[in-house]
Amino acid sequence: MASRVTSADVARAAGVSRATVSYVLNGRAGQSISAATRGRVLAAAQELGYAPSTAARTLRRGRSDLVLMLLPPEPLGRALAMVLDGASDQVEQAGLRLIAHRLPDGGAAAPLVRSLVPAALILATPLQEPDLDALQATGVPMASLQQDHADPLGPDLGIGALQVQHLARSGHRRIGVALPAAPGYQWRAEARLAAIEEACHRHGLQRPAVERINLDPADASGAVGRWLFADTPVTGVCAFDDEYAFALLAGLSMLNRSAPSDLAVIGAEDIPLARLAVPPLTTVSVHARRIGVLFAQLATESLVEPGSFGTVTAAPEQNLPPVTLVLRASA
Repeated sequence: MASRVTSADVARAAGVSRATVSYVLNGRAGQSISAATRGRVLAAAQELGYAPSTAARTLRRGRSDLVLMLLPPEPLGRALAMVLDGASDQVEQAGLRLIAHRLPDGGAAAPLVRSLVPAALILATPLQEPDLDALQATGVPMASLQQDHADPLGPDLGIGALQVQHLARSGHRRIGVALPAAPGYQWRAEARLAAIEEACHRHGLQRPAVERINLDPADASGAVGRWLFADTPVTGVCAFDDEYAFALLAGLSMLNRSAPSDLAVIGAEDIPLARLAVPPLTTVSVHARRIGVLFAQLATESLVEPGSFGTVTAAPEQNLPPVTLVLRASA
């Protein structure tokens, strides 16, 4: 078995001292090291496959090379998986490593952060104010939907607002919302409903008619019937995501009704099957990888030092919209 490559091996290959190797590979400032010497060290490290000791760097710096991403206590879902994917790629570019942890309902994040000593933190789940304050007190750089840079989108990322905007501009004055009845989606469902209620108020509409449904045609048809035969019928519905929009289309079919003539339906996340729905599904596309990249950039921008292995290759995409409307036939 080949022995582990050490900084001494790199120093011999580059013709420099171990101290110089340490200065170059760890990006330590205040040292007069020429560009040529720096280049020899980096080339030797790459050729030998040298990786600095994570444990040693943690002791020296007082932090690890890990970026901790806290996930909500719910099924991952396509959009959140893409956020994780984008964040992971960006963190790797910064010379760090991403680990993801699903935070239990009501779980405290600060003890976990103190035990792992991460270099940075990405919150993909909202926390109560005391928990958020405890995290901020650790001093770990953090990116979160609850911070100022995320306004005015908030935890819903603008999905509900865009759904309501489209329906309102299409002439719908009474709007419904289909949320999951199954447990495990509480925080996202609450965030979506709050965003939709706020958007209805902004457009001069009454509060939306909420139904919680399972992914079952019969269950969805019951909700559709209550909307259609209410004193003030619902004419357009915001579905929690595209899967729940599919359930609503199946529920309409069971009642011999269809979208959009009887009920306009708009989904969220633009899954590949959305264009194959009958009729093709109008939805909100979530640019989840972009969101993951943005949060990783925000969390790590203060950590990347000149001369280190990792570099951030793009400026934060703070001005790019994270969601866009995909207009098809269902709404």
